[in-house]
Amino acid sequence: MIVASSDDELVSLGVGRDCLPDVTGEELPFALFKMAIGNTDQFYISLDSFSDFRGIIDPAHFRAAPENWVVVVTDVINSTKAIEEGRFRDVNTIGAAAIASVRNALEGFEFPFVFGGDGATLLVPDSFAERARRALGGLKAMAESSFELDLRVGFVPVSEVTKSGVSLLVAKYKLIHKIDVAVFRGGGIKRAETMVKESDKFLIAAGNEDDADLTGLSCRWQPILSARGKVLALMVVADSNDHDSTYASVIEDLSRVFSGRIDDANPVNVSRMSFKSVARNLRDEKKISGRIFSLSYLYRAMQILMMSLMMKVKFLSPRKYIDSLSTHSDYRKFDDALRMVLDCTDEQIQNIEAILEKYRENKEIYYGLHKSDSSLMTCFVNGMDEGNHIHFIDGSDGGYAMAAKQLKHQMAEQIA
Repeated sequence: MIVASSDDELVSLGVGRDCLPDVTGEELPFALFKMAIGNTDQFYISLDSFSDFRGIIDPAHFRAAPENWVVVVTDVINSTKAIEEGRFRDVNTIGAAAIASVRNALEGFEFPFVFGGDGATLLVPDSFAERARRALGGLKAMAESSFELDLRVGFVPVSEVTKSGVSLLVAKYKLIHKIDVAVFRGGGIKRAETMVKESDKFLIAAGNEDDADLTGLSCRWQPILSARGKVLALMVVADSNDHDSTYASVIEDLSRVFSGRIDDANPVNVSRMSFKSVARNLRDEKKISGRIFSLSYLYRAMQILMMSLMMKVKFLSPRKYIDSLSTHSDYRKFDDALRMVLDCTDEQIQNIEAILEKYRENKEIYYGLHKSDSSLMTCFVNGMDEGNHIHFIDGSDGGYAMAAKQLKHQMAEQIA
């Protein structure tokens, strides 16, 4: 018999404190047992978070994703071609829109996700999967009609992923108070991505655009110019016998390039940020809202006008919100690959390239790098208070997508 004598033990079973059963005495252990085996929706909510980024390689922070959850994989097909045509902002918008549309569809339910530049990866309970399907079916239709992009969307049950012998482990990295960023390891995410690309049975069709609620999604800032020289988007995939040791060593070596203060390389430099013009923002919003005469577009147009005014009038400027943009930005992450967007000097980039090349020559990693003059920020804002906004960061001119191209080329060379 399972006995839980405290709320903490309840959370260890994967059940949130807000789901405590209304029972007492001897009825409690059996009620907890039923909830622990029958309700895994609280899995992610119940995870403890860690605040030191190096915790991404600590197995103690991770838990196996429930078998009755679903991996959702989205990516823009032929994103490289779109980026080469100068449409990297559109690609980023659709990548972040996958997260925004599902978050709105699930009405605040907390689930793990990672933004990947030209797409996103999410995990949702099976009980919420149909809502997510409708939202992403609508986004797929919107991507085609408004952005002329082909968004691939796949749903793969965790149980199907783990059948192949990989694990799907999840942890929470605390970005700032009230905001956690998901961390994935074990090979499950990469396996799900491969399954979606190799089999049509996991794909969903385009749906009704009206089902894609992108409330809160915005891309209203100009590209953020580098303060040090260049913005470097990098991806690293371990290929050694001990992945944890390799990633720990790589992170430590990268940190030394910045004298142990890698946080200083955060590319979101508020002093170098500026709002796009009203006309440009209104054109961009039309793609998200679909119809100029819709209530959604009119509401967002009013937001743009008000924010533009506030940015120009000093005493109206939302300084607390603006000053918090850097701490609310996910410029580094881990999802079976280490990803970072860093503001670097030319010398720092040379040192980073030398470090990563040494690891590659020792057959410990594959890596990809992409340099640009600026970074891109795509925002999801529920409110301007701390913890109510998160900002997805990528390098300009393709960032992660172009870094991934180099990484895949290295892998292909190794196989050949």
